[in-house]
Amino acid sequence: MKEQIKKLDLKAGLLICAALIAYFLLMRYLDLVQIVELRAFNFVILFFGIILTFRYYKAHFDSEIDYFRGFVLGIFTSLYAVIPFALFVFFYLWKIEPGLVLELKSRSFFMGVEITAEKAAETVLIEGIVSGVLITYVMMQFYKSEIRTTVNNEHY
Repeated sequence: MKEQIKKLDLKAGLLICAALIAYFLLMRYLDLVQIVELRAFNFVILFFGIILTFRYYKAHFDSEIDYFRGFVLGIFTSLYAVIPFALFVFFYLWKIEPGLVLELKSRSFFMGVEITAEKAAETVLIEGIVSGVLITYVMMQFYKSEIRTTVNNEHY
């Protein structure tokens, strides 16, 4: 079962990563990538990816998610999504379209004037990891197993 869960978080994470990359490329195609506020939609993609991962887990493995196991599932799903996406952003800004960094410099308030491909990738990585932890924590409050106290075979 542990091996299946590891495969699930890897598959789900890579699917989320593919969605993040597709969104990035769509924004680049539509010439909207310089609007840094649109990266907030990355949170939405990650949110729904983690929700769908939990739902898949509940439907195929166990109807009740143990808190620790669910938290680990959400965190690793996030990591498997965010790390490759941050690497993609780095290589895209470093090799494929380095001129985009100059566009982002003039429009980004949060990263400062010293924006580089590395700094952009670090920002994406930090935002993604923090978002993944936050989403997982909130979802585990919703999905966690009920703690039941049994006294004389009665549930309270």
